[in-house]
Amino acid sequence: MTTYLRRLTIPGQDPAALAQFWGGVLLRPVIDGSDGLHLQMVDGNEPQALYFTQAVARSVPEGGPFLSVGALCSTLADEVERLVRLGAVFLHDSRSDPRSVTMADPEGHQFMVELSDEELLDDELGFT
Repeated sequence: MTTYLRRLTIPGQDPAALAQFWGGVLLRPVIDGSDGLHLQMVDGNEPQALYFTQAVARSVPEGGPFLSVGALCSTLADEVERLVRLGAVFLHDSRSDPRSVTMADPEGHQFMVELSDEELLDDELGFT
């Protein structure tokens, strides 16, 4: 038997706002199902869903779960601008990899934004 990641749950003080933010980031509709607010991911992706729950206390764990997303726009800079308009906060360029930046969602959960697929290919082929 194989284990797979079924869902990732993100606690927050305002789960509905957090769900709307991540729905905008991932271009997925927010579903208010019988088991709570979530984003249904496309088939073949893991996790299958992102769930948003009420946090017991306000905390942003250091070194906790860390999401990494690929840029949807033509460039990393364009994607950072789009995510800031959605409510993300730019924290810093990646120290270990100049092809990514670290941001935080509206509740302070940190995540990484990496180059778009096109930029990664250009980088690997030496076009940048």
